[in-house]
Amino acid sequence: MEIFGQDVNGQQRELKRLMGRRNYVACVAFDPEVVNQGFGSAPGAQGQGKLSLAIDFMVQGDGGYGGAVKYGPVIIPSLEFGR
Repeated sequence: MEIFGQDVNGQQRELKRLMGRRNYVACVAFDPEVVNQGFGSAPGAQGQGKLSLAIDFMVQGDGGYGGAVKYGPVIIPSLEFGR
């Protein structure tokens, strides 16, 4: 996926699939049906337990102590058995 279209300083990049800097990802599993109902609903009340993933790529900014820049989220939808 071409998610790194801009560098951490805002300049356009030629290589959009890889970022050669210190980085990490944060992954969160969630049920999209529960999220779409809004916060405060009982978990799994109407959802069928299908979990999707939301992934944020965090890349170190310029300099040794530059703040992290977030790329994402990239949503990976739930898979259905047999497909």
